[in-house]
Order: sequence, then structure tokens, then C-alpha cells
Amino acid sequence: MRYICLLSLLVLSIATTTLAAEQAEKKCFVCLFDGKTLDGWQGSVKGYAVEDGAIVCRKGGNLFTEKEYGDFVLRFEVKIPAGGNNGVGIRTPLKGDAAYVGMEIQIIDSGAEKYKNLKPYQLHASIYGVVAAEQGHLKPAGEWNCQEISCKGGKIKITVNGVVVVDTDITDIKETVDGRKHPGLHNKKGYIGLLGHGSPVAYRNIRIKQQ
Repeated sequence: MRYICLLSLLVLSIATTTLAAEQAEKKCFVCLFDGKTLDGWQGSVKGYAVEDGAIVCRKGGNLFTEKEYGDFVLRFEVKIPAGGNNGVGIRTPLKGDAAYVGMEIQIIDSGAEKYKNLKPYQLHASIYGVVAAEQGHLKPAGEWNCQEISCKGGKIKITVNGVVVVDTDITDIKETVDGRKHPGLHNKKGYIGLLGHGSPVAYRNIRIKQQ
């Protein structure tokens, strides 16, 4: 009985420590979206709407954070409709095509029939035109997915529903897989943007931790 009690105490101690660590981790994150308004965002505010606690792309355009970020961990949930296509811009300026003047992380229903001929670097969670992401981890269209984008210098890691699908260092990339110039690939910082292409993609629980 004594050993059982000691074991129980050990398990409880580990669980308490883990919970404390998780709570401390959460406190490091700052919400970028209050769930009710587009306060703290700029750009195409009329192209988006807040519905049921989520930012939903309607007319589209680029919606940017008010602040610039360099090294960070960005976490959010995203719901992609059937055939939906969108993007998340990172380290991008306010003007220009974010896929080139910054980086665009693809948000797309990769399994849709109409996208069957896309290149690997155009599919979900890929760094558009630069690094292809591992596929097969998105939930069915219309369901919420958890996604994380981590940037630390040239090291970029992208996680979809708990699975790391991109883990790369872009520092030494000089030639991109799409053969196009990406002058913003090595930006030290920039804005985070929701890059609407017309599909009603939804985002919620958007939060960030600077590294």
C-alpha cells in the first residue's frame, strides 16, 4: 500500500508540474484576435467579417497585423471549405505579393479535385514556391484544424494537427523550387497577414509568442 501511495504521489506531482508548465506556456502567448472585432488589424478590413468568434474571408484581400514580427510562434485554428484557397503571410511588408516580398504559408484544401495538378510547393502548409509540406494531415473540408508556424532566424517549422509537416532552414536557399525570385524570403521581420483569395476560409484562436 505504501508503494502504491508513493506512486500515486509521484504521478500527481508529474501531472501538476506538467499543468503548471502548460499554463506558463499559454501565458507567453498574446491574442491577435479578440473574437469579436478586427481591432489590431489593418489592410483589407472590409474584405473580412467576424462570425461566430472567427475571422472569415468574404471579399478577400490582405488583412495584416498592426505590428511587425521577426522570430515568433504563431498558433491558430483554421477551417477550410471544400475547394478553399487562402494563405498566411509571414515577415511580409504591407505592399506587394506576400508570396514573394515575404513568405506565404499555403492554406488550401489540398485534396480537392480541382487542385490535383498543383505542384507540391502549392499545397497546404507549404512555403509557397520554396518548400513543400508533407501532406495528409488536414481534417476533412469544413472541419477546424490546429496549425502552428514557428520562425527563428532562418529556421521555419510548420505543424498541422500536431504533426510537423515542414522543418527547414531557409538561410542558404538561393534558388527556389518554383524558379521565381523571392526577394522577401530572408526578411528579418514583417507583418503577419491573412491572404484572402475569395474563399470563405475562417480563422480563430489566433495567438503569438515572440521568441
